[in-house]
This record gives sequence, C-alpha cells and structure tokens, in this order.
Amino acid sequence: MTSGEILKQMLDQYGKDENIKKEIAGMNKSFQFVPSDSDPYYVKIENGEVKFMTGKDEKPTATISATDEILTNLFNGKVDPVMSYMTGKIKISGDLMSATKITGIVKKMRK
Repeated sequence: MTSGEILKQMLDQYGKDENIKKEIAGMNKSFQFVPSDSDPYYVKIENGEVKFMTGKDEKPTATISATDEILTNLFNGKVDPVMSYMTGKIKISGDLMSATKITGIVKKMRK
C-alpha cells in the first residue's frame, strides 16, 4: 500500500470519530503530501468535513514532502514526525503549526 492509500483508509475508518470531529470543527485547511517516489495527494478539511483527494491543491496550508516509505511509517506511527523533520527526512513548507496539527490528528486516528 502507498502512503496515500493508508491515509485514505485511516480517514475513511476514523472520519466519523466524534473526538476527531470536535477537533477539526471550524478548521478550514488543506494539507498537501508530496511523496518523492509516488503520486501527490492532499487532505482538505472544511466545515468539519475531511476529504482525501489525489493530485495537487492550488493553495495548500502546508506541504509535507518525504519518500513514500517515510510517509507510510509516519502514518503507521513507526517514525517520530518531529525527529524526521529535524533530520531532514520530512520537509514542510507553509504553515508549520498546521502541519503539526495534522500529524497530531493522524496520531489520534491510530489509537
């Protein structure tokens, strides 16, 4: 499975979780994921709804770039997002605080 397929599966499975819905209520952001060895995809959060889309968003809030393996391990909880960022395995452009927020939401979806 690619990192995009894993994230889509997580979103489909946990998108109905009330705790996560409360956390994203009022959030209007877009997160672009750019695997260096796979197709790009993004997550758009608007009015409490989460949408997974393939391709590139025109104006993402934050862009997260890494290899597909690193992104897969990030979503599965096998790598620490902060350490991966600090060591250059993950690159983030745009709103760094929002990128931190989405990684926190993904972490909650794993539980």
